[in-house]
Amino acid sequence: MDNNFVYQWAKPEDVDQIVALFELCLGTEGGAPTVGFWNWKHNQNPGGISPVILAWDKDKLIGIRAFMCFKFHSKDGIYKAYRPVDTATHPDYQGKGIFKKLTLTLIEDLQQIEEKAFIFNTPNTQSKPGYLKMGWKVWGKPLIQVMPTFAFWGGNFKKHQTQLLQHDFSNILVNKDEKLSVCKDADYYKWRYQDIALQQYGLVEIDNYLIIYRQKKVKFLKEFRICDIIYKNSSCETMPVFVLIRLLFLFPPGFITFISQNKFLLSLKLKSKAPMVTYRKVKETDAAISFNAIDWNIGELELF
Repeated sequence: MDNNFVYQWAKPEDVDQIVALFELCLGTEGGAPTVGFWNWKHNQNPGGISPVILAWDKDKLIGIRAFMCFKFHSKDGIYKAYRPVDTATHPDYQGKGIFKKLTLTLIEDLQQIEEKAFIFNTPNTQSKPGYLKMGWKVWGKPLIQVMPTFAFWGGNFKKHQTQLLQHDFSNILVNKDEKLSVCKDADYYKWRYQDIALQQYGLVEIDNYLIIYRQKKVKFLKEFRICDIIYKNSSCETMPVFVLIRLLFLFPPGFITFISQNKFLLSLKLKSKAPMVTYRKVKETDAAISFNAIDWNIGELELF
């Protein structure tokens, strides 16, 4: 590794160069973020501004590593959670250990912060071995349930999308449960589902439940991915039976996917196909957290 490389935290004025490096690595049509999307994701997140570390060869940006922030809470307190997401290494500097150095340096910096915190992510099969070598542990998989949808007269996604974009989340209540869960207040829902530019979400209301979902085409079918459930203005981790039945006959032919504390008799359980969540302590002295101690929704696990 070349010791002449400089590793330092990103500054606001670095965003243009960050986006330019992503475009070089991924192409403008290959998933590189725009300046607006980067700022939305990493600087406007109500969970916290993302710690972003950069690698420089003199005045040339050669590496990026960003950890996205989430705030988890329970009756026992608040945790800061960091999720490694965006990363890029200049094509001319591949194989020099820059990714590993960026990641471990960022963790060393986080260790200096006095807070209850942990790190989680959902690496693919190619990147998972590298994370395990850097101290990550296999944590667990959420139970994804799948059921077919039957509304042959078709759905009305544009209507649901408009309902979501126009919904007022200001009355949202933040309740702390026994298990850890993402703290979802009005700012979170607005940022996560109304301000996002790249993905499409809709909202349906069933009695006192609000269902936020993402419509995604999978081959010749449509997936209706339940991202978040709100009950009487509070985040909810359980899918009631009557709500599920209504959803099955609300969406056009395809399938619905969801995470719920309830296991439904007729649902297809796809734990083996669910994303593997990995975990790392920030400090070695931190108490370990059980995967089953957390209530998950798809909304915080899907990549965006």
